[in-house]
Amino acid sequence: LKKKLRILPEEMGGVGKDTIEHNLSALGVRAGFGMGNRMSLLLYPLAAVLGRRKQNSKVLIVGPRTEDDIYWARALGMTDVRGLDLFSYSPWIDLGDIHQTSFSDGEFDAIILGWVISYSNQPEKMVSECKRIIKDGGYLGFGIESNPDLRNSGAVKPPRVNSLNSASDIAALVRESVVFNHDPALDESTDNAVLFQLSK
Repeated sequence: LKKKLRILPEEMGGVGKDTIEHNLSALGVRAGFGMGNRMSLLLYPLAAVLGRRKQNSKVLIVGPRTEDDIYWARALGMTDVRGLDLFSYSPWIDLGDIHQTSFSDGEFDAIILGWVISYSNQPEKMVSECKRIIKDGGYLGFGIESNPDLRNSGAVKPPRVNSLNSASDIAALVRESVVFNHDPALDESTDNAVLFQLSK
């Protein structure tokens, strides 16, 4: 797979320092594949809200590292799904930066950003670009790992580059209708997930 690896030659300005290096290092360990099944917190709710439309829905998964999440989404009935990442070896994952893409306005029915917003120097720009390329009434999902040591401190712990630290922080940033929210306080997890439906 390393022989097929492609890396985006130039970031668009919103990607944090050492993001690519940090995420490439995960490919050398078991955690790089499947990521402990945490994408279930976003993929199952998305499949549920799309319902019967999921086969005809165009879905983008941002920052998948591997094609695990793409295959999982397809297994859940989302047959038109692709990935977008800063690096990839897979033909199912396009190289690109979600802060600025070449996708058309309203191209996707749903976009899932699993545990990538922490690496953004410009999360507002990331959200704005996602809203541009999602259809009216489409879905936008985020996963984020909450670090209790940073809660309410405004601090940043590398490789994070912004102080977003919870689903409520993301909800305040996105300002759209929440259709699903996983609160880690309920199950002692540190993984947060929130799914929004964009205004029609």
